[in-house]
Amino acid sequence: MSNIGSSYSQIIQPEDYNRIMTEEHLYISTSDMYIAKKIKELTQPAAEVVELGCGPARVLSLISENQEINLTAIELDEGFLEYAKKLVKNPNVSFINEDVENYQHSKPVDIFYSQGFHHHIQKGQKTANYLKNIYDNLKDGGYYIISDEFIPNYTDDNDREIKIVIWYSHIIANAIKRGFSYLAQEESKTLLDDLYEGRTTANIKSPEQIDFTLSKVTAIDNAARGGDLETAITLAKEFLTQLESYYNITFHDDTTIDLTRGDFKVCESVLRKEAEMANFHVESIRSFGPIETIGAMSVYLLKKIA
Repeated sequence: MSNIGSSYSQIIQPEDYNRIMTEEHLYISTSDMYIAKKIKELTQPAAEVVELGCGPARVLSLISENQEINLTAIELDEGFLEYAKKLVKNPNVSFINEDVENYQHSKPVDIFYSQGFHHHIQKGQKTANYLKNIYDNLKDGGYYIISDEFIPNYTDDNDREIKIVIWYSHIIANAIKRGFSYLAQEESKTLLDDLYEGRTTANIKSPEQIDFTLSKVTAIDNAARGGDLETAITLAKEFLTQLESYYNITFHDDTTIDLTRGDFKVCESVLRKEAEMANFHVESIRSFGPIETIGAMSVYLLKKIA
């Protein structure tokens, strides 16, 4: 699997990215505010707080309102990082361009947090390495707050793909309904990336695949939201079968299509296993959205217990 690294800011302006995520996505803004609330509850003056994958400082700008904490923002995308530096004026904020797998903080950290970052890390050893590194950098009793998109528990790779299709259909159909055409297009590309990241066969997005996705998501979401999961699953299976007829391995010299977002979203049981293998204790989970049937933005509070 890949990481979006320094490329994503090449296809979207940081101010547009922040606006779209805050104003147009179904659940992101609510989970952003919940993260800020939890950090305020858990920190004391002079606490060390570190954001992983701060992007163009959407969440960071909320956290940085607290002038009493020492805040560090880590981001690989240099374009987003430069924008974050201009947006956040708090002198207690430090900005670092570094890979979180190797990052070493100067002193024990009270809280690490991330929003929409975990699903960009390659599953397996790289995820294990980064979580262990976060655990080792935390002080005893410290927390890692992970907020991300999660799907209902699945049994195997095929079941994961079905649930991925239902989750993205929920987000894309809402964007189409509300007239957010750019978000609908981007989430369609991300759905395709998420499917292809989990496969061993080569596949590259195409405009035909994107148009096909946009034409199918509303029916899938209508069934899922209406409680008819059997029909939603049938439609998702049909989507996956029909998608194969658009198989493509040719780049288009269009960065907005060729770039892989590196997404690979998982379920609660997978995240819990990853966290516990790194010795974290899952203290609490707060979900925004229908996590049991469709998916949600979920915020996990992981604690380092001595």
